[in-house]
Amino acid sequence: MFKQLLAYRNLLLILFVLNSACFFLTDDKKAGIPYLRELWLLGLLGASGALFLVWKRIYQSKTSLWIIFMGLALPVVSAIMAELNFDQPFIYGLLEERRSFAYLVFFPALFLMIKTAPTQKHLENFFLYSGLTCAFIGYCYFFKIIPENASLSFTMDAKDAGDALLRPDRYRIGSSYVTICAFMLMYSMKERISLPKVFALLFFASYLWLVLQTRQTMIIWCLAGLWIFRDRIDSLLKLGLLAATILVVSFFMFPEFYYAQFDKFQALLDEATTGPGVRDNTTAIIIGAVADNMYIGMGSLSLQWKGGFGALYNPHFYLSDVGIFGVYYRYGFLTPLIALIFYFGYLRIMKRCPEKGPLLSAFQLIFWFQMLNMFLSNSLMYGGDILGIGAACFLYYSRAYAAQASPTREIRGTRHDPIQYRNHQLE
Repeated sequence: MFKQLLAYRNLLLILFVLNSACFFLTDDKKAGIPYLRELWLLGLLGASGALFLVWKRIYQSKTSLWIIFMGLALPVVSAIMAELNFDQPFIYGLLEERRSFAYLVFFPALFLMIKTAPTQKHLENFFLYSGLTCAFIGYCYFFKIIPENASLSFTMDAKDAGDALLRPDRYRIGSSYVTICAFMLMYSMKERISLPKVFALLFFASYLWLVLQTRQTMIIWCLAGLWIFRDRIDSLLKLGLLAATILVVSFFMFPEFYYAQFDKFQALLDEATTGPGVRDNTTAIIIGAVADNMYIGMGSLSLQWKGGFGALYNPHFYLSDVGIFGVYYRYGFLTPLIALIFYFGYLRIMKRCPEKGPLLSAFQLIFWFQMLNMFLSNSLMYGGDILGIGAACFLYYSRAYAAQASPTREIRGTRHDPIQYRNHQLE
């Protein structure tokens, strides 16, 4: 049984589930297992290092260089800049930027894909299982089936310490995976709408509204639906009619629930439109601080070291809230170059895969939204889990389709002479 569990395909599914962060400690420390994320990232570092030692194919990929730049070079540079500017110990800087190491999931994911040769449908199912796992665990916390964590010894941000009374039952578990699953389901329903997929999409939508409670993501989902069905208005109308029918029936069954949700919607809308301009203040501080530092980056401070930015500026100063300006604070005048490498590098990775199923199309769409939303979404520093595994999928299927188009080229070859091996390089 243990041997079967360690089969490559099972390992790939386990990799997908763990990469969803559904078991990891959330930012507000209310849910998840402490230190599991750090162990996972250490595992990724170890697995990537081992693959570099024994798997020569890694060296043949230009995408690998992009992953190393995003997942290793940038966090190390940020930690160095924080040490030079604030005397923060290097290890604290690495801990603060540890989420960038999630890009390294690319290497074990690509290795397992080459070993198992999955179809896109297989990976779609893996992602759907992972997204459902995230939603199931999130609902378990929401309905108090799983109790919240007791008080932990970590220092927490003011916004993450549970002070926001407007969203007391918010659990940010698996947001990226749930979004990928929602987009994937919508793409799969462009041609044919099925009731199980509609129910699955509504399940994820309810999870977004009740558990994740992220306004920005709600808007993105609506825009994504309009974009996906832009040339299939008939499918959009069918989907909307079917979803509306289900919602109307449930409204007559549970009217009090919907009244409460409408009041909550109004409260969230009021907070979004009349609240203080925290992001504006943070952006102004960043622009002034970097200018005073001769436009040299200043790195990122850990909250576990002398109170972090809360002690330096104010309790509501978060680099993660201001998108590309957070990158600008870390790296200063290097930011345009870093952004160019990030965005154009990933666009190139996606472009090389000519045939995209629902999953790859969902990866592509979520990246476009992140790119258009660069001033609010800091996917460059915090999106490595999705971007890393997405890059592995794009690279694998681009090579698979290239091998199909050219029978003389293989994707899973065994031995090659030097000339053949050069032709076998991954791009």
